[in-house]
Amino acid sequence: MALNFLTEAKQDAPEALVFIDGFSAVDALAEDLDKQFGAGEWVAVGLEDAEDAFAETEAVDTFIIVTLSSDAPEMVNGAAALIHKARDFGLLVLLVVGDLSSRTMHQLMREGVADFAPYPEPEGALSEAIDRMRLASSTGKSALTTTPGEGSRQGRIIAVYGVAGGVGASTVAVNLAWEIVNQVRRDGRRVALLDFNFQYGSIATFLDVPRREAVYELVSEAANLDQTGLTQALSTYQDKLYVLTAPRDALPLDIVSPSDVAAIIKLAREAFDYVIIDMPQALMNWSEQVYEAADAFIAVMEIDMRSAQNMFRFMRTLKSEDMDIKKLTCLLNRAPGMTDLSGKARVKRVAESLGIEYAHLLPDGGKQVVNACDQGVPLAQAAKSSPFRKEIVKLAQNLATETSQEVKKSG
Repeated sequence: MALNFLTEAKQDAPEALVFIDGFSAVDALAEDLDKQFGAGEWVAVGLEDAEDAFAETEAVDTFIIVTLSSDAPEMVNGAAALIHKARDFGLLVLLVVGDLSSRTMHQLMREGVADFAPYPEPEGALSEAIDRMRLASSTGKSALTTTPGEGSRQGRIIAVYGVAGGVGASTVAVNLAWEIVNQVRRDGRRVALLDFNFQYGSIATFLDVPRREAVYELVSEAANLDQTGLTQALSTYQDKLYVLTAPRDALPLDIVSPSDVAAIIKLAREAFDYVIIDMPQALMNWSEQVYEAADAFIAVMEIDMRSAQNMFRFMRTLKSEDMDIKKLTCLLNRAPGMTDLSGKARVKRVAESLGIEYAHLLPDGGKQVVNACDQGVPLAQAAKSSPFRKEIVKLAQNLATETSQEVKKSG
């Protein structure tokens, strides 16, 4: 049938053309599109009318939404051809997908998709993707990709390492990432949190985000990683913090090589302004890659003999490998209170014996920290006035300020 939904008046054009036939969650998606665009502001188009629709849309700020929820070859090939055709007309394409394999996603993204959104989970992913498409449509730039050498980010890498088990390094990483988000998101800067403890990483639990199947493929095939593969493996927390969780199954820590880790960090640095990496306690053959890439390496310890001995060993390892000790930042977790004079004296003695200075003394968060982790939320939401959280806020402010100053100097 002929399409006559466009007029010469630009304001009468729909904001999106949607190819929705065959999508498993078509009814729910239609309702959500009505909420996002308003009824009548998006148009469902059949595959047979695609070329006519693209031709009439070429001159207006309308983008294309292609849906797919099946790995069937005929469906995938049809979607790929549709995306390719839309790109030939100079139109931006948003891919909305159900439960697809990573191979299918990779094939479709390489056709020139500007952005994608899983549907119906996680909640909010669709609205966030539509907002990015609107921005991309208004600026004329792709939402996910950047022109080489132009517009790519040079993110700050912040690694968090616990010198002993149970010292709270993952708790620090989660809350630090969230506080940095609160500091910089108004400036349009993006933050990612990567869980590099591939065996028993707890970031997914602490933020209650799903562990994606694509994480395994990312860490096992990192040599062939591209921006599409990284994006597919990320979950989001409240549409603000991007999270790479540990895989669903416990994997050997040496499943990735130093070159694989370097590739992941490189892509993450180009896609985000801040990348917080939660490190495993065990030192691997790729740990040096993280340390070298890090702009700041935060070592978390407690005031006990076990932590002190491990910190000593860790620093001796750094020195033996001629690594830059200046980027090492020491944090003391569960520090003694102001009235604990003997505890404060012990903190001073340990610091002097190790030849270090504590950048921050984090008070014992007690049950508030435990409850927040069990609920899967940051302390900013579970216990906003927590003394532990207040110290993390200070650390986040320092890191954000340092980055802003570096940007000004380089600019």
